[in-house]
Amino acid sequence: MKRREVVILDLDGTLIDERGTVDRAFLAAGQVVHERAGIEADRFARTARVTAQRLWWKATWIDPLSDAFGISAWDGLSEDFEKAVPALDRLRAWLPAFRQASWRLALEKIGAADLGLAETISASYTQHRHQDVSLLPGAADLVKVLEHEQRRLVVLTNGPGDGQRRKLESSGLLEHMRDLVISTEAGFAKPDPRAVSRAVDCVGGRREEAVMIGDTYDRDVLGALACKVPAIWITDQPPRDRPEHPLVTPVGSTEAVLPALHALERSLG
Repeated sequence: MKRREVVILDLDGTLIDERGTVDRAFLAAGQVVHERAGIEADRFARTARVTAQRLWWKATWIDPLSDAFGISAWDGLSEDFEKAVPALDRLRAWLPAFRQASWRLALEKIGAADLGLAETISASYTQHRHQDVSLLPGAADLVKVLEHEQRRLVVLTNGPGDGQRRKLESSGLLEHMRDLVISTEAGFAKPDPRAVSRAVDCVGGRREEAVMIGDTYDRDVLGALACKVPAIWITDQPPRDRPEHPLVTPVGSTEAVLPALHALERSLG
């Protein structure tokens, strides 16, 4: 059996329920508006999401940064991008204005602009985004078993460094990781081959003994393949335009990763 000593783990959508965290954060902001203005929390949450996303992409210089570092409007509403590379200095300086405009315009659209709630709902969104972090089913067991098997675990994630570290700490996973590689701190993001190489190097491993586990083909899988590293791809419905590849093992959920990893190792001899 060719054991994979280095296990590279994506974070959002692989270990953490990022979509659910964002949904709950917007709903919490909406609940504040409901309590103060009697407007449905769901209605404000939907309005705020659309408003924030439109303002984010309205700044045309954001597009290349979002693509290069894997960041989103949801990150801009809650994270400060601490320890980010200089390429993100403009973004960091712009964030306070972006947040203020996003919440104020959302309130204006639902007819509650005169209530002075922007700072309160911004704080509520940020608090829930930071604290209401949920693991995906099977994630905790996966990490514990891999650690028990004495594998070297490293998180490789795109996104803001402060936010990603906070998720790992809040979820209880941080203590199980040998190291972290985060796009905004490294200066490059998946699928750049440097990302996987950095993850392998920082735990003293070799590409020949590594495996990538992630849920995004264009980021996680292609980044691994660029380094000739096998990938376990979490996807409930693999797109038809993605041809089968001998180094890619699709699985339906995080819960299915461990048996797939063991099967992969047996197949590699």
